[in-house]
Amino acid sequence: MKRILASVIAITVIGTIFSGCGKVKGSKKDDDKDVVVSEAKSDNDSKDETTQGDDVSDSSMNNVDSSADSDNASSYGYEDVIRAYFDANNEGDVEKSIRTMYPDKAVDGMFKLSELQGADIEKELGGNKTNYVITDIVEEGPMTEKEIEPFMILFDQMAGAFDKIEEYGGDVQALSDEQREELYNLFMGYTDPEEDDIDRIYHAAEGYDVTVYYTNDGEPDEDYFYVYNVEGEGWKINNSMRKFAKKAKNAASNSTAKTVHTSFAVALTDLDYDGTDVSGVYIIGSDDSMNYNVPSTINVSEIRNTVGSEYDTISKYDYFAIIVNGECSYVAVCKKDDDNIGMYPISNIPKALNGDKLETEEVSKIDNYTLDELFEISKDIIE
Repeated sequence: MKRILASVIAITVIGTIFSGCGKVKGSKKDDDKDVVVSEAKSDNDSKDETTQGDDVSDSSMNNVDSSADSDNASSYGYEDVIRAYFDANNEGDVEKSIRTMYPDKAVDGMFKLSELQGADIEKELGGNKTNYVITDIVEEGPMTEKEIEPFMILFDQMAGAFDKIEEYGGDVQALSDEQREELYNLFMGYTDPEEDDIDRIYHAAEGYDVTVYYTNDGEPDEDYFYVYNVEGEGWKINNSMRKFAKKAKNAASNSTAKTVHTSFAVALTDLDYDGTDVSGVYIIGSDDSMNYNVPSTINVSEIRNTVGSEYDTISKYDYFAIIVNGECSYVAVCKKDDDNIGMYPISNIPKALNGDKLETEEVSKIDNYTLDELFEISKDIIE
């Protein structure tokens, strides 16, 4: 079994490369009897799809996949490495793709370790050409030092594994089972970096959280990346961690929006049962700045208290709800510490009033909107 472990190290580490670009949006919205959903797209979704995934120049690609050019690598921005990554996927070029993600020494270690049991990384992962066309690259914000550091430690450990191979003679086939297991644990980051006697050689002074919008065979999609400028190596890209983090945040915010919607339904039903007139079209928010057209008969504080009792972490969010004749028809929330938007119905914005029904429209980029903007859109509809 130990002899098999080392042969799959490279595949394990980079196995998500060609599955990186793909849909990570939440599930389709639940049907709501009070909401009529229009399939029309917002004007904000119409992007000029003129930025081609294969626009990256040969010289830029050479900077990415050649250690000889590493001194010049930091002279181009992170958009180039993103385009190089997509270009490599379109070509089905495994090595180019890997070199957009990892330092040269770490990549050399991958290929060296793949020699065990005759594994061939390019054969295992190559040949899957794609048709991605980048339509927009949006910088969400800078990475913190705490967010960047784990990647640098991983690079150090991967490079350290390569050094160990050389220390043990350079012939991977001659490694003992104990040496193979040591290398596996080191390469995969299973050892304590404080105890594995590995030199710290990789550092990054800046990094960014980036969303990339693109088409896949003409169909719009998006993916989420961390990019960081590694000293002596240039910009590197990673989305295996970023995608799941982004998906988790979106799912959490959408779930919160759904919970707030349910809480409003409970509160309004209680008021109606007690004889309160809840008719009309109005907006109730987490604070008075997001109240609009609320009838004097409605006790806003009582509703907020009900929402808070139903969902005890609501204090972490700002929110508003559109009420149409006693029914909660739409909710938008925003987490206070990271501006992550959630909506119910999911990925929809208010569009128009149609009698006593609220129409919404589905949008592909919820990050185009802030909570304040959604509130202004909602007010305009009510007016």
